[in-house]
Amino acid sequence: MRADIQVENKEDLTHSKGDAGLVEIWTKEIENADKYEQNWRDEADKNFGIYNNEGARKDRYNVFWSNTQTLRPLLFSRLPKTNITQRFLDDNETNRVASEMMERSIDLYLKDSDAETVISKCRDDFLIGGRGVARVCYDPEEIIEVEKEELNDEGVKVKVKSEEIDSSEKKCRIEYVPWQDFRMSNDKEWCKVRWIAFRHWMSRNELIEDFGGKGKKVELNGSRIDNKNGDENELFKLAEVWEVWDKESKSVVFLTLNGGGMILSNEEDPYDLKDFFPIAAPLGSNSNPLDLRPIPLYRQYITQAEELNTIDIRIRSLTEQCKATYLYSSIAEQSDMTALFNGDDGEATPMKSTGQQKISDLVMAKPLNEIIATIAQLNDRKDRVIFSIRDITGISDIVRGVTTASETATAQQLKGNFAISRIQPLQKELEFWVRDLIRLLCELTVENYSVEELAQMTQLKIVDIKAIAQVEQAKLDALLNEAKAMTDPNNPEEVARLEQMNEQAKQTFKKTMKKPLEELKGYAITPEQIPELEKLIKDDRLRTFAIDVETDSTIKIDQQQEKADRVEYIRSISEFSNSFFPMVQAGIITADAFKQFMLFVSKPFKVGRNVEESLISEEEQEPKGPTAEEMLAEAEIQIKQQELQLKAQDQQIQAQLKQQEIDIAKAKVLQDAQLAQDKLEFEDANKAVDRDHQQVMQVTGARTALINSQAMAQTEKVNQEIRNSNPQKFV
Repeated sequence: MRADIQVENKEDLTHSKGDAGLVEIWTKEIENADKYEQNWRDEADKNFGIYNNEGARKDRYNVFWSNTQTLRPLLFSRLPKTNITQRFLDDNETNRVASEMMERSIDLYLKDSDAETVISKCRDDFLIGGRGVARVCYDPEEIIEVEKEELNDEGVKVKVKSEEIDSSEKKCRIEYVPWQDFRMSNDKEWCKVRWIAFRHWMSRNELIEDFGGKGKKVELNGSRIDNKNGDENELFKLAEVWEVWDKESKSVVFLTLNGGGMILSNEEDPYDLKDFFPIAAPLGSNSNPLDLRPIPLYRQYITQAEELNTIDIRIRSLTEQCKATYLYSSIAEQSDMTALFNGDDGEATPMKSTGQQKISDLVMAKPLNEIIATIAQLNDRKDRVIFSIRDITGISDIVRGVTTASETATAQQLKGNFAISRIQPLQKELEFWVRDLIRLLCELTVENYSVEELAQMTQLKIVDIKAIAQVEQAKLDALLNEAKAMTDPNNPEEVARLEQMNEQAKQTFKKTMKKPLEELKGYAITPEQIPELEKLIKDDRLRTFAIDVETDSTIKIDQQQEKADRVEYIRSISEFSNSFFPMVQAGIITADAFKQFMLFVSKPFKVGRNVEESLISEEEQEPKGPTAEEMLAEAEIQIKQQELQLKAQDQQIQAQLKQQEIDIAKAKVLQDAQLAQDKLEFEDANKAVDRDHQQVMQVTGARTALINSQAMAQTEKVNQEIRNSNPQKFV
């Protein structure tokens, strides 16, 4: 492109139309991004060579590797645990269920995609090269062709091909992106980045599988191995394919650049993410206050590290020279030099050399003192350079596990605090980056899964309270109606018993509904809440406002703080219980008020959310009593018992009446016999006896009348008791 042509937008980058113009535009965009970051890329590539101890100088004193190994576990040491909660601590059950649903699904996807390895690689890229990149991906369900045998119209089995949806591979995941395969527009702030691009190396089979017929036309211009022998075997040939996410047009383009270039696919926004890009701001974007080009940590002390390498090489070279070597004059006798340097202990040998010169004048020794002094000076300088590197990086000896016995505890604490203050910004940057990546994974999950799928996947219980209540109420109503039909409205005892059954039925209904209501306090929801739940998780604004997505600390140093928080929580609960429980026992405050105070104390603590439900004591036990079914059965038994009692009383009365009749008949027989006897005696007796006979007759008549009246009164009394016990029967 000529320099006099002014470029104002992407369309000015090409005069071609259609796919050819699109290829030309993105070729120039990516080439411009390469040039913009070329210096940093060369530097990062060199840093990786130094870290791996590669290149011409493999004998270096690798302080860069040492510092990186020290920082690696401090920045990230374990897979972060998601902590998705309600943003506001209210009693909104839908928000609570939505947060737990998202947390369960994200925990699954993080482990399924080996997130710990992905984050570790990005951390290493950040510490060595200055930038770490990871993306979220969605693998949709696949449509597969299935061949089945079916009967045609003639009743003959024929093979028919049909399409079925295979959802076994459907999932959301995070994926590591090598720093060499990432490009973005030349902007100074992440929010203003126009496009990002990922480079893929794809085989012929992968091209055909992803892009169909177009994949057969792509030129394979790369290789997984270095082709040093000129072997053109296409087994290892690959194609360089760029995946471009254009935020301005909300589209994703797959294309090749070399060999004329080709558009493999061009589709609209596939993920529908709020910020469009499937990545968080690359790790290391905040290291440069001027733009988004990263500043590797090694850049800050590379001069000192190279000096340290030079000093270390010199020390090793001088150490190799620390040998007791000598020179002697050629005029000296060989036998004299041999005796001098190789003689045994205490051996004296006469000198054969002649002349006035001393033996010391004939022999010259290597100046070891000067070499040793030089090594000492170099070691001192080496220590000073190492100290300078630690001063620049902030990695003190206390962080490396090195301490001095003469140092006080206060001095060691000051060192530790200083190291933490220097390392903490790096820790926070990685922690926030992981959190943003998990937020993207949450958004991608709720955008591509229905509520029903998430509920099934996370084992969400659907508790239909209304249906359960209707079934239970209908059952109790049927029992009460049956009891009502058997109740005599004129009998106060049976009416009171029916009222008692009505009250007991209410208690039974309450006890039956207690279990499903308790289930709703856990991970459960009613069918009426499903539309509200779906609206919440699908709407970006509502979801962001109601649900907060965070992560636990991924830093080892913060583990002590977590322990301290838990101890503080337990101490707070203990002090609260000791202070308030006596007031509950004294009746000053109610048990319900105590529960609410307990929840109030637990809410601010993160651990309180997980054990909140278990802190709430069970509701006061309802007074135990028979159920409505038991009361109805008891009433039927009582009625049968009363009927048996009445029948037994009736039989007893009949037996008493028969016995009274027999007694009266016996009395009459005795009376007749007595009269006959009296008559015989009367005929032979005198008048005195006749008067006695008359007196006996009067007494006998009075006695008979008395017996008859008593028998009739007893019979009437028994009949009246029978009528009073069951008046309906004798109506």
